[in-house]
Amino acid sequence: MLALTSILTVALLALPQDGAKSVPATPIKPNEATAPVAAKPEVKKLGVGDAAPALQYDQWIKGDKIEGITKGKVHVIEFWATWCGPCIAIMPHLTEIQKKHPEVIVVSVAASENGKDESSKIEKVKTFVAGKGDGMGYRVVYVGDKAKMSKPWMQAAGQNGIPCAFIVDKDSTVAWIGHPATMDAPLEQILAGKWDAAAAKKNFENERAAEAAQQKVGTLLREAMKTGEYGPAIDAMKGMLAASPNDSGLDSLKLELVRILAGPAGKPADAWKYAEEIFTSKQGDSMMMNQLAWTIVDPDGGVKQPNLDLALRAAEAGVKAAKGENSAVVDTLARVFFLKGDVVRAIELQKKAIEKTPDGAMKTDMQKSLAEYESALKKA
Repeated sequence: MLALTSILTVALLALPQDGAKSVPATPIKPNEATAPVAAKPEVKKLGVGDAAPALQYDQWIKGDKIEGITKGKVHVIEFWATWCGPCIAIMPHLTEIQKKHPEVIVVSVAASENGKDESSKIEKVKTFVAGKGDGMGYRVVYVGDKAKMSKPWMQAAGQNGIPCAFIVDKDSTVAWIGHPATMDAPLEQILAGKWDAAAAKKNFENERAAEAAQQKVGTLLREAMKTGEYGPAIDAMKGMLAASPNDSGLDSLKLELVRILAGPAGKPADAWKYAEEIFTSKQGDSMMMNQLAWTIVDPDGGVKQPNLDLALRAAEAGVKAAKGENSAVVDTLARVFFLKGDVVRAIELQKKAIEKTPDGAMKTDMQKSLAEYESALKKA
């Protein structure tokens, strides 16, 4: 989900050239016409395994009307907006699901529209849906009142981005929450009566706890950037890693911990312990090896005493894993050799990286690095 993009990334992560650059969803935008309001009491939490809230709407836009969640029927309640690109992209998939499973009640809830008034927002949704025609082959409702759907469903479940889908089983219980692109398998199992509800509940609770921990780390990192005191953030990051030692989804967190320990925290010995763990477990992953090496040698990364031997091993492993075809890791390897004093080798590799890179900002940056290396060679 777009708004679930790592809090760490939002805070300060700046990993290397070939890192992940997108997520298939969009953060929910506040209504542009809505003035700030005072904070209100927290909404009762909603999770997998809980009874589904009521299905409410301000205007029924498309499809046969239903009066609410119907016991004995499986429902898919999906939140979207007309301005949300990923929501539009997932519409064919939702249409296909509805065609494949006519017994499932798919309701798409437009609950995050922007506009000067309710009338204009409703017309915007109506026009959009009419223009899509059969491209939105399921029920659609408009809800402007946040108390009806946004708060009891999205906010209560801790979901901050759209598209977001809730699968409600035949017992009117929330069985699954997530991005609609990934709901096919859960939906099939729920329909077949093979869904492990207990496991799903546990997974959701674990995800919610992990997200809370990420938010805490992000807050501590932003504070550390202001004060220069990284101790609390480092402790929180180490705690997350210790709680989920086998979670590959925390690789970026571990890389950021390496950068902080080797840079502003001034604890390079601790940094290299985590870096060696990454190297040992991810040698066959070209992207991860490039990220590790670049974290160490990035001229703007703030690492004061770079472990060039480790960076060399990582970059060479990355080149090997990519069979020399990943120009980004070749560029990183060139930087390592430059810092190690082998300028001739650095120039040779940088030229190869440039040859394999299409025109664009990345190639321009590589050419600047080549000029830097060639200038250094002339002065030698």
